[in-house]
Amino acid sequence: MIRLKISHKYILIAIVVGALFFVPLMSVSGAATKKLTESPFAKSEIKNIDYEVVSGTERVKNSTEVSIKIVLTNISKEIGTSKLIFYSELVGAEGHIEDTVLQSGSIYTLNHGAVGEEAVVSWSGEAPGVNRRGSFTVLNITQETAEGQYLVESIIRDVSSETAEEALKVWYKAKKVIEEVNQTLTNASEKGLNVASASTKFELAMELLNNSLGHYNMGMQDAALEEAKRALIHAEEANNLTKGAELSSGIKNYGILAVVVVVIVVVLVLILMQRKRKRGIY
Repeated sequence: MIRLKISHKYILIAIVVGALFFVPLMSVSGAATKKLTESPFAKSEIKNIDYEVVSGTERVKNSTEVSIKIVLTNISKEIGTSKLIFYSELVGAEGHIEDTVLQSGSIYTLNHGAVGEEAVVSWSGEAPGVNRRGSFTVLNITQETAEGQYLVESIIRDVSSETAEEALKVWYKAKKVIEEVNQTLTNASEKGLNVASASTKFELAMELLNNSLGHYNMGMQDAALEEAKRALIHAEEANNLTKGAELSSGIKNYGILAVVVVVIVVVLVLILMQRKRKRGIY
């Protein structure tokens, strides 16, 4: 019988792989990350934001059009002017405030006394043509005054592709099955069961899952999806083999118990027959 000492080893591998996998998912765009206080000199209200989503998610579909309408209200009359700074990671980003054309990096001087009760900002552009999920700044508006710099609006969205999301979905499913198999293999090993075949399948599933991760990070989403699917297949096979070994062991144990019971019954019958013969003699 083969005793496998794999639990801690594969748990560590799973943790490392999982940590590496989350690195690209947690990447933040190049937008200003400085924490700013919300502006006391103007309020922002998003009136409309339109974009095509990846099926089954709220994520922006890569290389599709995004459009936004924002209304600035409660514009303070306590100051004469302020500068609005616009930043966006949309491709070909362009906007308007009043009759002024804006682009990412544009600085607009807002005349607080002359602007009236509100100012309308329109903005549009194309979502980045990413091949893996990432977080991007759709629009960021900051305000500079003599008192300092403030945040007016920050719109950040995840951008992804259909294939990337499908690859992630299957990857997570395979990872979950692998974690389950790791535990069942450990339990089977502790019982002294021979699960060598299941262990081989399990190791192959881990290798394929790691390959899927590598393809994902390189932007090869079709390959990432295929490797994730193969990892899931082998993980499920390993799970079935392990459960089969446990079931066979249970059946075997019941068979041994049945034989013992039969032997005991036979012995008891022989003892009773022997006693009857003795009674007949004496």
